[in-house]
Amino acid sequence: MQTHNPRLFIEMADVGPVLESIEAEEPGIVSVNLDKLPASVVSGTTLIDFSAAPDSTVRASVSLSMLFANRVATATSRSGDSSDEWLAAYTSNLGMLGFAVAGTAIVHSNFKKKGLRVHQAIIPFLTVAFGGATVGPIILAGLKNLQEQDANAPWIRLFDRETRRFNVQELHFAAVNSSEAETTIKYAVARLNVESKDTTILFFKLTNASAEFESSTTTMSANNSLLAAIGPDLRARLGTMIRSFIREAPLTPS
Repeated sequence: MQTHNPRLFIEMADVGPVLESIEAEEPGIVSVNLDKLPASVVSGTTLIDFSAAPDSTVRASVSLSMLFANRVATATSRSGDSSDEWLAAYTSNLGMLGFAVAGTAIVHSNFKKKGLRVHQAIIPFLTVAFGGATVGPIILAGLKNLQEQDANAPWIRLFDRETRRFNVQELHFAAVNSSEAETTIKYAVARLNVESKDTTILFFKLTNASAEFESSTTTMSANNSLLAAIGPDLRARLGTMIRSFIREAPLTPS
């Protein structure tokens, strides 16, 4: 039985300071229209595929929920916390917002093909994590088609900045599917033990030393009526952070 109040959590949780907007770095950036979000966006830590969730209210509320969970996990983390603790807090925050979160297991894996860039090497893992190539198709096709000139795109810069956490880099991906009553999310995380200070993580070339990684998958779900109810509260609480932390990800399908 749900014993917490998502709207009270939104009101009371610490989201941290309003960080200096990345508009200062990229003055030409146009804020996303939350009422007309495209089929793929980056929200804080997570690259989201909305191709199977056409409802604009669902898209906005899911994007805002993931950003809110991210900011609260970051604001409440302490010096010495591990990436496992941050991820546990992030997942718990989504639960506090009303998402039913299945248990998450972390698996140690290995990239078999060396010399590939991360955006290419991650595709087989994501295909399995999502449950097949028909789930999250925009993410899968978009990663496959990334080119070197895309490395400085605003959404990639945001995604790369948010993945840099502790001594690892965590890539979060979400494939959203929505029915009339409920929204289900296949959520995948790949944790890479690499340092790519001068290279965007998606374009980092794998070596023998960087081939090992940890991965986890989970399924989340939320009632669409709840998502509609918390959306306005999330907009009000996050305020100007929305412009800095949600970006359209214009991935090119194959």
